[in-house]
Amino acid sequence: MEFLMKLIKDPPVIIIVTTFWSGLGYMLKRYIAIAKDLKKVYSDLETFEKSNMSYRYEEFKQILMSNPCTARPFEQFKDALLFSDTIAFQDTEDSVEFENVSDRVSGIQSTVDIPYFFNEDSMITPHYNKNFLNSFPELLTGFGPFFTFLKIAEAFGKLDFSSPEALTKTVAHFVGDMQIAAICSVLAVGSCLTFTVINKLMTSLMLSTACEKVVEKLGSLFGITTTEAFLVDLLKTSKIQNHDNGTILKSIPKAFSTSIQKDLANVIMPYLDSLIFGVNNLNDTMSKKSDNGDDLGGLF
Repeated sequence: MEFLMKLIKDPPVIIIVTTFWSGLGYMLKRYIAIAKDLKKVYSDLETFEKSNMSYRYEEFKQILMSNPCTARPFEQFKDALLFSDTIAFQDTEDSVEFENVSDRVSGIQSTVDIPYFFNEDSMITPHYNKNFLNSFPELLTGFGPFFTFLKIAEAFGKLDFSSPEALTKTVAHFVGDMQIAAICSVLAVGSCLTFTVINKLMTSLMLSTACEKVVEKLGSLFGITTTEAFLVDLLKTSKIQNHDNGTILKSIPKAFSTSIQKDLANVIMPYLDSLIFGVNNLNDTMSKKSDNGDDLGGLF
């Protein structure tokens, strides 16, 4: 019991244990915060589909820009997006139809694979001090031999060779210090291995899985195309629009003629009919007066 209390109060042991728990606490605090942000952005993206990305893009952009894990990679990712709109045209039968830019293009396209921008290095690593965290296993590994040899030197320094009786009394303390020196080495190496294993497990279970879900969801929202393929699609679109514009221009004279004829039939013809009816009545009146010998000079 006395040896255990001495071990607990030993400064090298306290330094090793404090270093281990400090590194573990920092790791858990940062990993939990990052995992929370990744889960939040994934839950927000679950309502999005590839078919509605065109008109929900601004909402999508706001979600990614407001999340610290996706804001920085999205700034670069948005420059690789190509927007393809649906065009409307009128065929020869005057029925409105819709045609996409290409059969293989729908919504918003990306010219670069999603994992190039959204990955662990861009979404996870910038949000904790990786070098600082990786320094804890190195510190623990260094503390092992350092404190071991320090305790050994201290133990030899306490030996009293002045007399056999004094040497006998200090041997017990020497053995105890040598045990603590060995425990310091074992404790430091064990803490280093434990810290490394916990770090790997936490990274895999909490961060990598959540990051893969976000990347997979983003990949399902955007089609992948090349710049050359997109330019070919734009050329096809231009040809379709030119053809449709030519068809519309050719139909304008016929439509104008039909409209004029319709207006003449519906508006002008009734007035002409009334005018002809009045002229006929006038002719009848003049004929009757002429037959009766009336003077027609007063009519003109």
